[in-house]
Amino acid sequence: MLNIAVFGATISYALMALSHIVLRRREPHLHRPYRTPGGIATSSTAFVLALSALVATFLVDRTAALMALGVYVIALAYFAFYSRHHLVAKAPEEEFAALAAAEAELERG
Repeated sequence: MLNIAVFGATISYALMALSHIVLRRREPHLHRPYRTPGGIATSSTAFVLALSALVATFLVDRTAALMALGVYVIALAYFAFYSRHHLVAKAPEEEFAALAAAEAELERG
């Protein structure tokens, strides 16, 4: 059970570090209230360490790591093929736009 938790945490850490690197490269001038000490170098180090820990979970308990990987693949497939389309359709921005359109229609008529 502990290896499954470690597997999930290392995936999370790796994705957060990768997201930070991508955001810093794509939006370098974006206002940020907090700046990471070391910037991309720190996030790159964290990414490499998280990937190392991810590989280590397969070395410690391959069965648990494969089970966790299977759960993540199923969850990702569910999101990609079903949930993503339903969440986007009910995004807050679209609800606000629909409410504004309805209010404007009420005012007109």
